[in-house]
Amino acid sequence: MKNFDFRVVGAGLAGSEAALVLSREGARVQLWEQKPKKFSAAHQLAGAAELVCSNSFKSEEVENAHGLMKAELRLLGSPLLQLAKLSRVPGGKALSVDREAFSQKVSEALEAQANIEWIREEASELPQDDVPTLIATGPLGSESLMKSLETALGSESLYFYDATAPVVELESLDLAHFFWGSRYTEDSTDYLNLPLDKEQYLEFRHDILGAEKVPAQGVDEKLQFFEGCLPIEVLAERGEEVLRYSCMKPTGFTLEDASRPYALIQFRREKAAGDLLSMVGFQTRMKWPEQARVLRKLPGMANADFARMGAMHRNQFINSPQHLNNRLQSKSFPQLFFAGQITGSEGYTEALATGHFAALQMLQKLSFPKETAIGSLVHYLVHSDARYFQPMNFNFGLLSSLLRQTDSEWMKALRRRSKRERSKMLSDYSLGRLQSWIDSEMTESRVVLGV
Repeated sequence: MKNFDFRVVGAGLAGSEAALVLSREGARVQLWEQKPKKFSAAHQLAGAAELVCSNSFKSEEVENAHGLMKAELRLLGSPLLQLAKLSRVPGGKALSVDREAFSQKVSEALEAQANIEWIREEASELPQDDVPTLIATGPLGSESLMKSLETALGSESLYFYDATAPVVELESLDLAHFFWGSRYTEDSTDYLNLPLDKEQYLEFRHDILGAEKVPAQGVDEKLQFFEGCLPIEVLAERGEEVLRYSCMKPTGFTLEDASRPYALIQFRREKAAGDLLSMVGFQTRMKWPEQARVLRKLPGMANADFARMGAMHRNQFINSPQHLNNRLQSKSFPQLFFAGQITGSEGYTEALATGHFAALQMLQKLSFPKETAIGSLVHYLVHSDARYFQPMNFNFGLLSSLLRQTDSEWMKALRRRSKRERSKMLSDYSLGRLQSWIDSEMTESRVVLGV
């Protein structure tokens, strides 16, 4: 007889969230994680819940899509969101964390649970037993497990390429060329900014275009990127002005002489002491020596020391509309559930959301409302056109398009409202639906327990 009720494969954001949710409900959980014995191309920390692309969970404002999803997770009592708060570093209205501190706190929380058995070994193939198992390996699962998954589900598995941004040491920069400031808050210490004039901008774009890039994995593979996280090389290739209207936009800033920068690069604090800075929106697939060469040509960066170079890696995700039902459960193998980026959800908060949702489904809490941020994201993942399925962050469009089908009369009230008013109304609606569900679940639990 097995000494566990559920199995979770992968101790990233989705897997760690799910394991802790299952554990707090009294379930016995077996958690598999290949680190520290084996690392993917993008991971470096030995602990759980490593943040790879950025140290920011993005906005906490409820009128913002990312903020709404975090508000829903707070209502649900998300374990990792609570730990993120304890690892927070300055980030304006965004929830930014110290990556190492966050990973350590999540690891400690997992280790502290007596009913979680953490197995630090590679899960090389899909389980063959009937134990409910959550596959939360992220987009960079082990090659053998991915082959096992492809064998089980068929050759419809998809892929796209993603890239991470460089991290630079603050002390190595010549701050005479930079200034502190934020577009959206009065706090001037969250972001360090490097303004560029037109000549500097055009030279930088020229250098990016000419730099040697990391090739695709295999000569016949076509490079595919998630539109919400494009490498700077792709942006540069799309036109002379694209960079300065995306990751290098100067909007919201003026210089001492009252002029506006032609372009601007932002650096976000990585650690509480502010000694590490992440280049905002600068995901890159330039080879590491080329990154150092190109970036050190920028003003004030001649002696820049990089704590982490940008890295390109192959991300895999399954064709969720074809393979998963409304519970993020395999249609062909009912004992298998999926969460995180492997489902095609994109983003840190989305990973927490799908991990939490999948855990609730494994616990048979089946009536989760789809007219919520979390519910509408899951709805997108499993009801999209399988022929054209691509990764997606949660956005208000997912929720509003769903409400047009389920509550068209209420949706009429959004007409002629400002964008911010519409977002607030959608947020209030979503949080209200979720709170009603939580209240009903608590009532049902009391009845079952005879309270």
